Amino acid sequence: MTPSQYLAQRVAGYANLDDDERLAISEFSLLWAAFEGAVCGTEAKPSVLLQIPVTLQAIGHLDMDPYDAALAHFRNRYFANGEFTHYFDGLHLENGSQLNAERVRAAMSGVNTGLVESLQALLLICHRLRNNLFHGVKMQYGIAGQRENFQHACCILMAVMDRHPPAY
Repeated sequence: MTPSQYLAQRVAGYANLDDDERLAISEFSLLWAAFEGAVCGTEAKPSVLLQIPVTLQAIGHLDMDPYDAALAHFRNRYFANGEFTHYFDGLHLENGSQLNAERVRAAMSGVNTGLVESLQALLLICHRLRNNLFHGVKMQYGIAGQRENFQHACCILMAVMDRHPPAY
């Protein structure tokens, strides 16, 4: 039995995912490992993630063009009609620092649109997607409806990896 067959039999909702959703989840998982090793020195904690845009700016590699689609996606998902959506609550930012939750709030609501701050928020969202996936939170509702989130997160991670000096 393959792991995919096992998951389809044992994990609620997994059998209902289409191939594109499964691929997005798988690619994010592998890409996160590469990103964490290459950019974060194997320690992708919020304090390290917050430093990445600062480093990119300092070396002249901070340009939001590669992140614009992801930023628009997450802003639409997490802040609509002048208020935060239930999807924002699903990030479980309260599990981290309140300051980081406020950083993400400010960037998603458009209160803070600075380049550094916007990329910091996107990286914190990627981190929460990672934590919610790897710690089982996303499995509680069958991991459905996550394809675009993981695809955009992958774009963010790849763009950072292309611009950031290797950590090793």
